[in-house]
Amino acid sequence: MTDVNLAEQIHTLHTETVAAIEQWRALAVEARSALIAALRAGLICRLGCEDALATWGLEPLPHRWTVSADAQLSHTRPHSGLGEAREQARFGVPDEMRLLEPAMAVYPRHVIDVTPAPPENGQPDPQRYRITVQITVQTWVTATREAEALGAASAIIQCHLPALADAGITLTELMWQGADGPDDVPLDDMDTEVKPVASTAQLTDVGDLSAATAARDAAVQALAALRRSIRARAIRALVDDEIGGCYQRTAERVSQFLADLGLAGLPRAHHVTVVAYVTLRLPASTALGACDTARDTMRTVTTDSPDEARPWTAYGWTVPEYATVDQDGWRVP
Repeated sequence: MTDVNLAEQIHTLHTETVAAIEQWRALAVEARSALIAALRAGLICRLGCEDALATWGLEPLPHRWTVSADAQLSHTRPHSGLGEAREQARFGVPDEMRLLEPAMAVYPRHVIDVTPAPPENGQPDPQRYRITVQITVQTWVTATREAEALGAASAIIQCHLPALADAGITLTELMWQGADGPDDVPLDDMDTEVKPVASTAQLTDVGDLSAATAARDAAVQALAALRRSIRARAIRALVDDEIGGCYQRTAERVSQFLADLGLAGLPRAHHVTVVAYVTLRLPASTALGACDTARDTMRTVTTDSPDEARPWTAYGWTVPEYATVDQDGWRVP
C-alpha cells in the first residue's frame, strides 16, 4: 500500500468519524430538548424524564443551586464615631450589594478591622471609616451539576466586582464552600433551548490506520447505541404505562417522538381478515347431527375472546340445508 493510498484511507476514516460524532451530538441535543418540552407540557413526569436522560447518558435536568463562599468585604462609610462604625459593621452591609442582579445574599460573620479613613477633598467631616468584615456570600444559579453551579456562581461574583469597586467596595479572599441542593427548577422556568452535548466518542488526529479505524468504529457504535437506547426507553415508557392518557393517543405521541428524531417508529400490529370455506366429512345419522359435530370439531379454532394461545377472533356457522350425503356420513360446508 502506497503512502498516498494510506493517507486517503485515513482521511476517509477521519471524515466518517467526524460525521458520526456530529450525528450523535445532533441526536442527543434534539432528544434532550424534546424530552424537556414533554416534561413542561405535562406529558411525562420529572422522575421519568431524569431516568431517560440518565439511561441515554445525556446531561441531566437543570437544578437550582445555592452556592456559598467566604470572603472579606471592605468598604468606606461615614459614621458619627468608632463605636457606631463597629456596630454597623457587625450587622449591616452596603446597600449597593443588596441591589445587585443576579441577587446575592451577604451575611456578616465578624469584624476584622475598623479604621478611620483619610478625609476626602480636605473635608474631615463627616468622619469616614474603612471597614473590613468577614462575610459569607450566597448566590443562586441554575445548572445541571454542582461543579457547573460553582463555576456559574464564581462568574457572577467576578461580574459584580467592577461595579462594586466603582462604589468603593472590594471583595477579596473568596473561598468557595460548595453548593447546596439541588432543588427542582419550576417547569415554566426550565429552558428547552437546544444546547451542545459532549459525545462519548472522541475524535483523534492520528496517522495510524488501525487507530483511525478504531476511532471511526467507536464513533459509529456510540451513535448506534444511542439510537437503540432512545427507542428502547421510549417503548418501555409506553409498555409500562409511564405516560398517562389514552393508550392509542400516547402510542401516536411516542411514535411521532421517535420519527421526529429520525428513528423508526413503534412496531404496529396489523389486523388481517381471512375468509375460508371448509367442508368436513363427518359420520352422522342426520344432517342436523352432522352440523352439530362440525361445530364441535371447529370449536378449537373459533373464538370471540383472543388469548395468548389463540390471538385472534374467529367464528363460523353451518347450514343443515347445505349438508349432503357422502358415503357413510355427511359433507358439511
